[in-house]
Amino acid sequence: MKKFISGIIVGALLFSGASVFAGSASLIGQKVQGIFVIEKGGSKVAEAVVINGTAYAPVRAVSEATGTKLSVEGKKIIMDETTSASSGNSVTERDRIVSEIARYDKQIAGYKADILPTYKLQAEELANNGDLGKRAAETYADFKAQVDAWEKERAALQAQLAEIDGNK
Repeated sequence: MKKFISGIIVGALLFSGASVFAGSASLIGQKVQGIFVIEKGGSKVAEAVVINGTAYAPVRAVSEATGTKLSVEGKKIIMDETTSASSGNSVTERDRIVSEIARYDKQIAGYKADILPTYKLQAEELANNGDLGKRAAETYADFKAQVDAWEKERAALQAQLAEIDGNK
């Protein structure tokens, strides 16, 4: 009987030690202490979560925002900034600009397809409804102004891209 009880105690100690070790190596089940927005130049790049005092951010989003080339080799993520020898311009700068233009295209298309028509219709329907109509019209105007600003920023990026491509 003593051997049986000793075996149960030893087994319990072995299994409990393994689960403690597994828990310390994983973030599964850990409490998220906060979510932070990562911005560059006033634009949201990504969100980072804070777990046990450490911020975890998506590497691809951060590398694109910083103009860094990202590659994966096996279980290794390599961030490397390269330059073009012929033009002296950063290859990743061109990639960053192309990525920003694509992001603006997506935002502008989404707003023009969904948000602007919805708010324009709402503003028209509530036009004779006093303060509510006024707020609806102001909201539509704010969204329209945002789209116009994105289109200007996109045009400026296209000009930068043309300049980089012209220097090659």
